[in-house]
Amino acid sequence: MAWGDRDDRAGIFEERSDGPWTWTGNRLLDPADRVLASVSSDVIYFGADRLLIESDPGPIRFRARATTGDGRVFTMAQAGFTVGVLEADCDGRSYQLRRTSIWRKEREIVGDNGVVAWIRPLISGRVAMYPGPARDDLPVVDAVFLSWGCVLVDSPVRHPRV
Repeated sequence: MAWGDRDDRAGIFEERSDGPWTWTGNRLLDPADRVLASVSSDVIYFGADRLLIESDPGPIRFRARATTGDGRVFTMAQAGFTVGVLEADCDGRSYQLRRTSIWRKEREIVGDNGVVAWIRPLISGRVAMYPGPARDDLPVVDAVFLSWGCVLVDSPVRHPRV
């Protein structure tokens, strides 16, 4: 499914989807390996949208911020002393990104009505995004920003492309 086929909801979360969306390097691929978004020089490109990304993966505190061309702001930061819980605000929509176990980097993304998605970093460096029960509450732009934030904070291997 292409980005423009639905209003503003993430197409990955259709019941007929064959699998997750996956960040491979700096490209977000759908289950059919079509490029849905890409990152280059701290800008996320998807469709007609652009998000300028600023992040601070410092040793003490993780923060990320994105701004769209029309001025919408997206933020993500750790909620406590560790990155076990991240809090995000996507243009006024709040999310918590919580690790599901102290032993793994898998996260559930929780919105106002429950879990909208799960993020699972893989040993290969790829990061997969799976639908949650409240998947219809997740706009595409939020899905792209939140999943890329998880790549920045949780991915064991990064393969940047310029």
